[in-house]
Amino acid sequence: MTLRTLRALHVATDTVLVSFGWLAAYAVRDAASGMLGRPINPFDWYLGALPIVVGPWIAVCWWFGIYRSRRTHTAVDELQKLFRGTMLGLLVLSATAFFFKELAFGRTVVVTSALLNLGLQGASRMLFHRVERRLRADGTGDLRVLIVGTGVPAIRLLQKLQDHPEVGYRVIGLLDDADPLPEKDVAGHPVLGRVDDLREVAGRHEIDEVFVALPSLGHTRMLQLVLACEDLGITFRIVTNLFEVLTAGTQIDLIDDLPLVRLGREGVSPLYEPTKRAMDVAIASLGLVLSAPLLAWVCWRLRRQGVSPFFVHERVGLHGETFRMVKLRTLSDDTTPYEDAPRDASDARITPYGAWLRATSIDEIPQLWNVLRGEMSMVGPRPEMPFIVARYDEWQRRRLAVKPGITGLWQILGRKDLPMHENLQYDFYYIRNRSLAQDVSILLRTVGAVWSRRGAF
Repeated sequence: MTLRTLRALHVATDTVLVSFGWLAAYAVRDAASGMLGRPINPFDWYLGALPIVVGPWIAVCWWFGIYRSRRTHTAVDELQKLFRGTMLGLLVLSATAFFFKELAFGRTVVVTSALLNLGLQGASRMLFHRVERRLRADGTGDLRVLIVGTGVPAIRLLQKLQDHPEVGYRVIGLLDDADPLPEKDVAGHPVLGRVDDLREVAGRHEIDEVFVALPSLGHTRMLQLVLACEDLGITFRIVTNLFEVLTAGTQIDLIDDLPLVRLGREGVSPLYEPTKRAMDVAIASLGLVLSAPLLAWVCWRLRRQGVSPFFVHERVGLHGETFRMVKLRTLSDDTTPYEDAPRDASDARITPYGAWLRATSIDEIPQLWNVLRGEMSMVGPRPEMPFIVARYDEWQRRRLAVKPGITGLWQILGRKDLPMHENLQYDFYYIRNRSLAQDVSILLRTVGAVWSRRGAF
């Protein structure tokens, strides 16, 4: 039996169990009619409602990942996941009863069926969890694993994987950075090359997951490996110190007592981009209308000083496409257009009036026009000049995977007083964890950052 067949059987079994739980809840309520002093609606009503009860319930369980078991999850983890799914399923069932009032579901039936389903599906989940682990222990559905490192952490990982075949990992080989490379075999597994050979080795051996057990690997090289694995569709895990993981609040998987941090491409909701675009248009439109008098006054002041009020600059946006970004002029007219931005308020290129515009962030307001045009977003990594992007390494270009923004995580945490190499860390965190809730939080905190003028010059 394959794992896919087992999953289909699990879904079919739960469909039968949820149907049984619904009808059994009716039988319990019907038997209690005499004690409660009021009859229940006819059985045909509840029998006919099975599709609109069972379908959404199973869909909620699927959405919660109840049928997508993770190899390192214990039975307790699976039951916790089931409990959360059951609670949401109860809410969906209650909403169904509310919107289909003509069905007149009894509240006792709804609650009793949820409790029965929790018990029945719990037993089902435990059974299929055990069967799945037994199949993996026998070699069904093994994942091909490449380990980065040959030292003590790597050998410890190898031992844990050998002691727990039920997780279903088969080690194909190892990579290392030592010079010269260690012996051809480490604990019976071949050394297939150096760390920089990961792409070639992973493709040649059809690797499914990469485990990094090399503490000396720097952050930059680690990020390069993460992005290489994302390109290849490979899951990336780090063998790390348990104390570091727990103090960072990171979700971990465990093989025995060995903590593993799983890194992979983080997807966003299908509704995220259209909703964010609608939010961008609404905020940018309102912002331009409300700021029009202020912009008119600032432009008048700049013209009186004999300088053109607007500064149009070529920047690099989504997927490396260039666009013309609009700002209010804050540097002297004789400044070469494409130079590194000022790093402190004492930069001689900043005009006296421009210093005030930069400190208050008023010079950024015209970029609302770029947001309306769809070239920028309210929240995202700052757009860089082409000559800076030209110096990017491959991993740094990943910040071009989303639209640039007027504000972002960097601005609220440190704004312009943080150097470039630290900014990228915040950009990558935002890209991998972006959500509407985070965007709204950044916008609200930007107001505080602008008001306090923290890091602005």
